[in-house]
This record gives sequence, structure tokens and C-alpha cells, in this order.
Amino acid sequence: MSHTSLRHLATLGLAAMGGPVLASVITFTGALGDSTNTALVASDLGAAQFTDDAAVANNVALHALHLAVGGQVRIESTGHALGGIDPYVTLFSGTNPATATWLDSNYLQAFSVGGDFMLAPVLTAGDYLLAIGVFANMSVAENSGGVLSDGFTGLGVPLYLGDSRYALRITLPDTGTVPEPGSAVLALTAWLAAAAARRHRRAPAQTTQGDR
Repeated sequence: MSHTSLRHLATLGLAAMGGPVLASVITFTGALGDSTNTALVASDLGAAQFTDDAAVANNVALHALHLAVGGQVRIESTGHALGGIDPYVTLFSGTNPATATWLDSNYLQAFSVGGDFMLAPVLTAGDYLLAIGVFANMSVAENSGGVLSDGFTGLGVPLYLGDSRYALRITLPDTGTVPEPGSAVLALTAWLAAAAARRHRRAPAQTTQGDR
């Protein structure tokens, strides 16, 4: 792993261990084509791939979300209107890929009109994970049950990649603070670090293009 990647991982880990942050809205931003984005994995949850647009369109960004209290959570995509990806976003309960289960996605919107979207699930307090990919790279768990570590379909379409950037705006239930995520984010950071370490040993995976 490069020193740059290690530095990004260290920053993420320190942020996870920090104190309370006064905020009711958080954002997740990045690019599926950015090799320094430590949130990225491939569709099989191995190392992210960057050989061509087909490979980048099947990368997925994994971002942990901690809720101190339950309530309605507003999840809004804002990146497509700015030239970014036509997103397929999946919400999982838990942040451990081996046990995290599917909860929700923008399936109906993605397969009808596409583009930016808004979801408003009602969630209990706890740890969640948002998987951000390109249409139509769906989670295997959404298709047939199972868990996050079962991976994704690998059907991300380069046509919908845009400039590969994504942006999610998350409005949390009314709490006033976002407590430190603790072990959940640290575990996800370790998983992503392991995937990044394998990156130079992996060959590009073949992908199959789909369409609406």
C-alpha cells in the first residue's frame, strides 16, 4: 500500500476515534475512479479496479453511518446533477461485511427515471453502512438474500459513470450531536485497508454491461 493510502486510512481512523461532532447533516463524497479513495472496493469486495471505465463502473464506495438515536433518516444523492455517477445506493444494517444485511436501496427510482434520488427510511439507533455504486451494480444480498460480503452483481454500466464522482447528503434524526462511531468504523477501516493491500496482486475482473 502506498504512503498516501496509509495516510488516508490513518486520517479516517483518527476521525473515528474523535469526540462528538455538532451536526445534523453529514455528507459522503468521493469518486469511484480515484485510486486514493480508501472507501472503494470492487464488486467482489476485493481491491478496487481502475484499468478502464468498465472496471471503475463496478467499484463500490462503502461508508459507515452511526445513529445515536432512532428516527427518520433522509438520504439524498446530489452528485449526478453535477456530472457525477448515476447512482445505485444500498443501505445495510451493520458495518461488518460478514454479517451486514440488506435494508433498502433506490431500486425503484434507479430502474425507472434514474439520476439523483431521495430515500427516507425510519431506522433504529445503531450502525449502518451505505454502499454507493453505479447503475445497475446491485448487491447480491438484495437479489437473493445473504450479507454484504456476498458482493455485488458487477453490472455497473460505464455509460452511467459520468466523471465517477458521488455525493450523498444524510440528514440525521434530531439529536444535536453525532457520537464517536467507535469499533464499527474501525472494523470497516481495517476491511478497506486489507482490500487496498491486495490491489496490486489482482487482475482486472471482467464485467457485463446492462441497461435500463
